[in-house]
Amino acid sequence: MRTNHILAILAIVAGISAAFTNHSKRNNLFPVWKYQKEQVDGKSVRFISAHHLADLLYTKEENIIIYDTREWQAYQKYHIPLALLYDPGIGSKASIKSGSIVLYGEKEDKELYKLARELPGKVYLLKGGMKAWYSLVLFPDFTTFHVRNSDQ
Repeated sequence: MRTNHILAILAIVAGISAAFTNHSKRNNLFPVWKYQKEQVDGKSVRFISAHHLADLLYTKEENIIIYDTREWQAYQKYHIPLALLYDPGIGSKASIKSGSIVLYGEKEDKELYKLARELPGKVYLLKGGMKAWYSLVLFPDFTTFHVRNSDQ
């Protein structure tokens, strides 16, 4: 019985120590960037990573509005939590005083880039669209993760 208690204590200590290591950062399990700018058609476009958007939703650290630019059927089937269906009539009403707007669709296209430039304030596009959200946040592929010890 005493051996079981010792093993349980060792398991708890190992679990707590694993929680405070930077294993995911050292092994590049997640993208290291949060925001990035790219030049598209000669104009700057801001992007946000799917992981960082998930972190913002979870921690509620930043005031953001998320707009889904897909069709109603796709939105109704599944959308990012707290996302609103984008209404083209919103226009200048979409700005918020202290925060940012995140737009996403099925994929990144010229229409989405144009919309991001037209809306006032800090506007970000979800890099990779819904495909990135599905593959990186909802259903991550654990087979691509790197393990330091190749024997495992």
